[in-house]
Amino acid sequence: MFSDLLLPMFDDEYYPDILVAEIKQLIEKFSKSIEKSLIDMDVYRLADGVLVQINEMKPQFEDLDSSLDDTAADYIAEAMMMVVQEQGYMNIEMEELIANREW
Repeated sequence: MFSDLLLPMFDDEYYPDILVAEIKQLIEKFSKSIEKSLIDMDVYRLADGVLVQINEMKPQFEDLDSSLDDTAADYIAEAMMMVVQEQGYMNIEMEELIANREW
């Protein structure tokens, strides 16, 4: 499953592979943190922590003439939803999952 995460971002030269790889690692770590049976609120809380870290990467993208634009937001949201659903959390709302993004 992880091999497909953020593949469109890796394929798009606009997004620096090194930074996309960091986001992928954060999402993989998020996946491992939700492997245990949690209530939905815990999943949202853990997702917020990941998004804080991704938000902090915004200047790094800008330094490399890129950005965390709407397209990136869609790719990241889809990757996080894939992970959540793979772990069996089918009642998670995508917009609520990425609500604290700043991009």
